[in-house]
Amino acid sequence: MMRQVCPLLVGLGASLLAPCRAQESKPPAPQGPAVIRDFEPFPSRWFAPGRPVAGVEPPAYVINERASPWNPYRQNVLKGDFPLSGTEDLFFSFTATNRLFFEKRDVPTPSGITGPGPVATGFFGDGDQTFLQDDLALSFDLFRGQQAFKPVDWRLRVTPVFNYTRVDVEEVGVVVIDPAQGSTRERGDVTLQEAFVEYHLFDLSSRYDFCSVEAGVLPFRSDFRGFLFEDTNLGIRFFGNADNNKWQYNVALFDQLDKDSNSGLVRYEDRDQNVLVANVYRQDWPVLGYTTSVSFHWNRDRREIEFDDNGFLVAPAPIGNFTPSELDAYYVGWAGEGHFGRWNITHALYKAFGRETQNPIAARSTDIDARFFAAEVSLDIDWWRPRAFALYASGDSDPRDGDAEGFDAIVDAPNFGGGGFSFWNSQGLKFVNTSLTNPGSPLADLQTSKTQGQANFVNPGVLLFGAAVDAELTPKWRGQVGFTYLRFDKTESLEFLLQAADIDKQIGIEMFAGTQYRPFLTNNVILQFGGGVLFPDEGFARIYDSDDLRFNVFTNIITTW
Repeated sequence: MMRQVCPLLVGLGASLLAPCRAQESKPPAPQGPAVIRDFEPFPSRWFAPGRPVAGVEPPAYVINERASPWNPYRQNVLKGDFPLSGTEDLFFSFTATNRLFFEKRDVPTPSGITGPGPVATGFFGDGDQTFLQDDLALSFDLFRGQQAFKPVDWRLRVTPVFNYTRVDVEEVGVVVIDPAQGSTRERGDVTLQEAFVEYHLFDLSSRYDFCSVEAGVLPFRSDFRGFLFEDTNLGIRFFGNADNNKWQYNVALFDQLDKDSNSGLVRYEDRDQNVLVANVYRQDWPVLGYTTSVSFHWNRDRREIEFDDNGFLVAPAPIGNFTPSELDAYYVGWAGEGHFGRWNITHALYKAFGRETQNPIAARSTDIDARFFAAEVSLDIDWWRPRAFALYASGDSDPRDGDAEGFDAIVDAPNFGGGGFSFWNSQGLKFVNTSLTNPGSPLADLQTSKTQGQANFVNPGVLLFGAAVDAELTPKWRGQVGFTYLRFDKTESLEFLLQAADIDKQIGIEMFAGTQYRPFLTNNVILQFGGGVLFPDEGFARIYDSDDLRFNVFTNIITTW
């Protein structure tokens, strides 16, 4: 009877319906806002209409709202946030980055005794130099993929770079070999710095453990900090992961192209050098938060006679017997990075072995047997991080015995210790027609050029250790300050080239400091200022005939869209 009466009460209002529903023993209707279903179909997951939210009136709440095309920090089709028009999984990303670098430095500089002006009485002259470099990189990235855990199906990336450099020194015959061209060098360069394709080969599991391949002119770093090989060059790379991304692996083979002497950018000329790298990473082993890696490298260098863009001989090195050499150097290594509780650690250990047919200093064939170790330990304490670091590269104790025991890398660019703020790490120090160090490398390897010369395993090696403090002063402003103690491992190769006995191993102590400021709290404008001062000790003062302070200060402005 009640089931028949209830429909008649609908027009009487909710007050009469309530007792009717109570007699049916049905639960009361839920109160409050409408419940959103777990799955709700939309025409497009990229531009879904706004969903109702309690207290928010549409259209204030919208999913993936379109942004201005000139605003890179809103979701933008030009930044790969949305697919191209008419597609569901084809994306394009454009990035423009300009790096303006200016440096003032005082480094040991050979005197221009053959140039105009009064004849210099000493071998070293005025070391004041200024350096300006501007690089504009335009990166175009086209790829297909869903961008949700799944790796891209394919990618095409090209990056042209426009470069300008200017160097002003006080001596002639330094920036270019012809003294008549003066003491200023001004150059421009344009190149396709990156040009590669990536293709997804296959998946190993339903969780997108995968294997992919890259081919072309591509960037690659073979360990956590770039101690052994970090370069952008012509090659092919197989890479992927396994076991829910606990394992990552790389197998890369490079046919090295030459580099421009002044800009350091890729020049599309083969330099008869091949580099093979194979490494594997294991995350959270042996403890959570720590990643360990093992690697194998092979540097096969067959470079013939080569003069750089400024007229200087870079291969073979213009020391010793001036004879082209064939080099086969192999490296096995173990590296790790992560944290043990609150302690952060980075380390690398390498063993180098192989053979060179004609080392320029030994003037004979040599067997390579060298070692390298580096470690950095830090502790996070609220807004500041104290850290300690040490690096050891073995040196050669007898340059003529046929055993090459001085460690050298392939193309290193380590962010370690003082990094770019360090005088020792950032400066190229000339030495007897070659270089004691090269810009961007802490190794005292006696190479003519890090990018255009050949690795040299008859060298003094280096030992450095120090400490620094990194501080997050504000969300926009961070800084660091520290010191490094430096000494040679062996000095016999230096004594042989200088024909001088008893060169002390002490290089000196350097102080470095730097700061970084992001005025808009984003990475589209980054301002960096810093520098270092070297207080020479007896070994450095003996080599360069002076114990004057050496320094560099720089400004680096990076803008990105």
